[in-house]
This record gives sequence, structure tokens and C-alpha cells, in this order.
Amino acid sequence: MANQNSIISYVPQPYFTEGACTIINQSNVDSIDNSDGIFDPDLSNYVTVNPSYGATSFAVKIDFGKQSLRLTNYDMTLAFIGCSLLTYEDSGGSPDLSTEFTENINCTMSSNITAESDTQISFAHNSEDSIFTFCRTAMPSIISGGLANIIFNGLGVSNTGTTATVYGTFTRNAADASARPHAVLLIGHLFIGVDIPITMDPRVFNWTMLVENERFTARDFGAISSDGTLVKRATGEILKIDNYSFIGSEITSVSPIVVTPKANFFDLVKGNTSYPLLLNAYPAGSIELATYTLNGINFTARQNFFSIYGFLEDPVQLQVGEYRDGLDTEYRLRFRIQETR
Repeated sequence: MANQNSIISYVPQPYFTEGACTIINQSNVDSIDNSDGIFDPDLSNYVTVNPSYGATSFAVKIDFGKQSLRLTNYDMTLAFIGCSLLTYEDSGGSPDLSTEFTENINCTMSSNITAESDTQISFAHNSEDSIFTFCRTAMPSIISGGLANIIFNGLGVSNTGTTATVYGTFTRNAADASARPHAVLLIGHLFIGVDIPITMDPRVFNWTMLVENERFTARDFGAISSDGTLVKRATGEILKIDNYSFIGSEITSVSPIVVTPKANFFDLVKGNTSYPLLLNAYPAGSIELATYTLNGINFTARQNFFSIYGFLEDPVQLQVGEYRDGLDTEYRLRFRIQETR
């Protein structure tokens, strides 16, 4: 049996500093609407980036104040949550809304939230298909929800300081940009979290999708649905979690006492009372722009497809595993995470 190495990332409270966060044009962006939305974990409050006419590539710069002085020993994940790239054909200099199409997203990112300065790249594929409802209204694909989580993990440990900058560059296919010169990029949230590496048991990991909607029957007995939301759930079991992974500290010296901090499940549960977390079931790691391969593209596409941004549901169940030896005892942990859009 091959174990699956995975990551759950959570946001220590607080992280962003109120009143000190902005998103602005870096290149080829005409305007940005609702800039505060990118700092709100509620995905219904999203930011809208309007690229220049016919731009094949455009970029934004995100500056923010942060509270991270106590995070210097934690590995970090950065993600653009709930992204969608909508494109349109031209009609007399304006977008023809009837031609809306959701494209794949190619994104490169650089930041100074960690000591590492390399530019990473990620691909959000399987997000472009759309369906038509019974009333011929275009909707995103039911599989992807038309929204992608663009994830960059393996970034290293957090920098100290009270401010940070993130650059995001989004690239379109040149042929698509020529035929569909109008575009709108939606970004639901800038997620920056600390990582808990976990070893999943692939035999009990389940990833499900369902639609929760209101239904009634018309006079012709045809099923009519409205106000539907897409729900994604992941349930799993973690193998061989150790003592430090859920209490979060290791005493390395007795006189004087030196405590080595570690991201832990107890803090994750506390932080999750008010802030969603991110399950990266298939972490691809950081792919440098100069060295990415076709396999790397597929890795990042898979992690974006299977990632869950949401809240822990039901109790997190911890039990003693097969190996029992005092502080070296290994435990098993069961959880369920739900995302609703």
C-alpha cells in the first residue's frame, strides 16, 4: 500500500492587518473592482480584475500588513481561492455577454512571505467546461464549479515583519485572446496558511460532490430546480500522527526550557472556528517557471481539482494506533471537510 502524503493548511488568527491591504495593477489591467474582497475568506465577496483589451498576460500586485512574528518556524502555503477566468468575444468594442466562456488558468506567483524568492507556476485545468440549464442559462461545469483553487505549497518558513507583497501573473492562450479579447478574472480570496503535513490512508479517503437545491414539481411533472449550491466533501483518515502534531511543541532542552513550535491540529481546530482551512490532498510542491514539465502541469492541475477549501465537519476523531509507547505513541485521526459554493 502506498501512503498519500497530503497537507492541511490553516490560518492563524489574525493574519491580515485591517486597513493595510491593497491589490493594484502590475501590468495590463484596466481596473480592479471590490479590492477588499480578496482579503475576505467569504468567497461571495470576491475581487474582479479587468485586464486590458486583448491582453495575453496580465498581473496584479497585492500588498498587505500581516501578523506573523510567531510563525517563523512554520512551512507556508499560498493560494488564490475560488478563481474563474471569464472571456468574451467582441461586439462593437464591448464584450458580447452571450459568448461567455470560462478558460483554463495558468498562473505564476512570487512573494516575500517566506525567505524563498523563486517564481512558482500552477495550472488550473478542468475548469473551462460549461453546461446549459433547462432554461438555456449558461452555468459552469458541475464537476469544477467553474472555480479553481490555485495552490502554491512548499514555500518554506515565514519571514518576520509586518508587511508582505504577492505578485500574481495570469497568462491566456494567444489564439483565445485574439478571438476573445475581453476577459474578467474573479479571485475569491488570498489564502496564506501554515502547513500540517499528513499521511493519508488511500483506502479510506473519499472525495464527493453533490448539489443541494430547492426542487418542486411542475404541472407536467417535470423536475424544476433553483437556488442550487455545489457541495464538495472530503473524508479521510490520517496514519501515524505523532504527539507533536496535535499538541504543537517539543521540549528540546531542560535547563533552560526551549520549546520548538510546530503547526498542530489543536491550533487548526481553534483557527477553524472562524476561518476556512485548505486540504491539499495531492500536493504538487512548487514548480519553478524554468523547469516545469508536462508531468508538473498535470500534478498542479490535479491538486487544484481535488483541493477543498472549507470547514471541518463533525468531530475530529483521534484514537491510539497500533504502536503504543508513551510519548512515542502513534495515533490515527479521522476528519471530514466540507466546501460549499
